[in-house]
Amino acid sequence: MSGRPDWQLAFVLPNLRIGTKSGSPMRLTLGLEGIAIVPASDRRVVEIMEWSEDAKTFLNSFHDGNGSAIEPSVLIVREDWYARMNRDPEPVISFRNAIAVASILPFRAASHGDGWAGVSWSESFDYHHAQLRLNGSQFDSWTPALNHIGLRLDGLCLTPDLRVPLTELRHADKSLAERLGRLWQLRYRQGRDKRKSARVFRSLETAFEALGIRFKNYSSLNENGLNAVPWATAIEVLASPQRRQVSKWDCTKLIGQYKFQDPRLLSKRCWVKTRKGRRHMTLAQKTFLRLYQARSKFVHGDSVSVNLLLSAQDHAPPLLSLASTIYRTALMAYLEENWPLAPTDAVAHDVLERLLGYKYEGHLLWAIGKSVRY
Repeated sequence: MSGRPDWQLAFVLPNLRIGTKSGSPMRLTLGLEGIAIVPASDRRVVEIMEWSEDAKTFLNSFHDGNGSAIEPSVLIVREDWYARMNRDPEPVISFRNAIAVASILPFRAASHGDGWAGVSWSESFDYHHAQLRLNGSQFDSWTPALNHIGLRLDGLCLTPDLRVPLTELRHADKSLAERLGRLWQLRYRQGRDKRKSARVFRSLETAFEALGIRFKNYSSLNENGLNAVPWATAIEVLASPQRRQVSKWDCTKLIGQYKFQDPRLLSKRCWVKTRKGRRHMTLAQKTFLRLYQARSKFVHGDSVSVNLLLSAQDHAPPLLSLASTIYRTALMAYLEENWPLAPTDAVAHDVLERLLGYKYEGHLLWAIGKSVRY
């Protein structure tokens, strides 16, 4: 157990299968150099397994329940980065959450088309509770329910979460991922803009919960309705004013700042009742207000029905499907408001947004029986 490798094993992600790109396995990095999610076959993980026999045994213990081996994914951190973070789990989990949201949102938006081609649930990014000791000697486990010091590895057989399909992750929202990577660097490496950046990573953590499977009560109406809570909360965290409580109008204001490509999503074609009369809003803003209303009714014990969660159009995506795209709209608006891109970067970003935006815009337009015009 000598010669500690340059990269350390932070977490094992058994439910995530990383695909290939241009013939090589993908590496999920957010554009950062010292932290990544990679397949266990990555050379840096192989070096860890050569250094630690326990790491090799553990990573080779996963199978699909029928005896066929599964290669898990691994979140690794370069030793100098890990030491500078004092091995604090917050930056690592924030990185994981950012990767997960940037990976899942585009496939949620494309669920009416090619959504099968990606990862759709945050459980795919769940980490195994066992963690390798710093000296590579043993794995320990910690959860709120159980502490286990020194896992027995002889004959160990582990399966991933069998509720989650092992769909290969091949693509992600590159535009969002690049911006989140820059912000992660700003907060956790440079220690800047801590108050504003804290909102983003707190919001991402809430969105990670919203993207999870809700099936403890066999997908009851109440269980589904309560999923509106983390979605609305994730947007409220971003929109909250500094000196007073956040309101739904703060959220619609933030959402309204995002510049869609399709003019039908920019026009104020929807109206809502307020105490002062009617207020005209965009489709994205009106969809958030429906989400906010559903959250309120399910939380406060009001009379509820399945209609709260459905769209007006037949065969259109339900409200909780649209919630992920509304969240992405608010998140991108907040990032641009607080960390606008330099003109040289904005051009490339706009190209990416045009390439990626049709999925999100199509998702919203589908709710009103329209299609994207490109």
